[in-house]
Amino acid sequence: MKDVTPARFSLFAAGINKPSSQRPYKQGTLEDVYCWMNSMKMMQLTEQLRGIKDEKEQKLFKASFLPFATFSGTFAYRNQNGLLQHSGLLCFDFDHLGGNENLWKARHLLEQDRYFETMLMFTSPRGDGVKWVTHIDLSRGSHEKWYRAVRNYLLLTYGLEADSAPANVASACFLCWDANMVINPSFQLF
Repeated sequence: MKDVTPARFSLFAAGINKPSSQRPYKQGTLEDVYCWMNSMKMMQLTEQLRGIKDEKEQKLFKASFLPFATFSGTFAYRNQNGLLQHSGLLCFDFDHLGGNENLWKARHLLEQDRYFETMLMFTSPRGDGVKWVTHIDLSRGSHEKWYRAVRNYLLLTYGLEADSAPANVASACFLCWDANMVINPSFQLF
């Protein structure tokens, strides 16, 4: 039988640039994130962010008001030297996909991939990209090797170019509301 122990990772309160936000708010699971992201407060924050037209103001709002996660592990503090335990998860960020049609095409391709299982997927906070979380087998390679390999695979297979920053194990992923969020069925609440 497949191990269904939920992967644990660090969750951080809003204010990524505050010194106090370099320490996790708590540890969480995909189920915790799913519940948090589906809250009315997250919906209001996401709608407020997407209503801002200036890109600099959007970035400032996101950094000030959105909570974030380090899906790849639990941390004492948000720095690769602060890693306590790797979660076995990788988070990929596909920015500026060029409209709704491309965004939904990317989501479909990622969800249907035969090699990498979607653990969590949602539209990015600003509404123009996709965040995709999948799992890896760390007995077969390091975080960085897996990240580069999967990133190259996605580019060669689907033409999807993921941001290179999450190759760092401590990379932050801003959380937001998404009515069409996808969570792996083994973590569904229903």
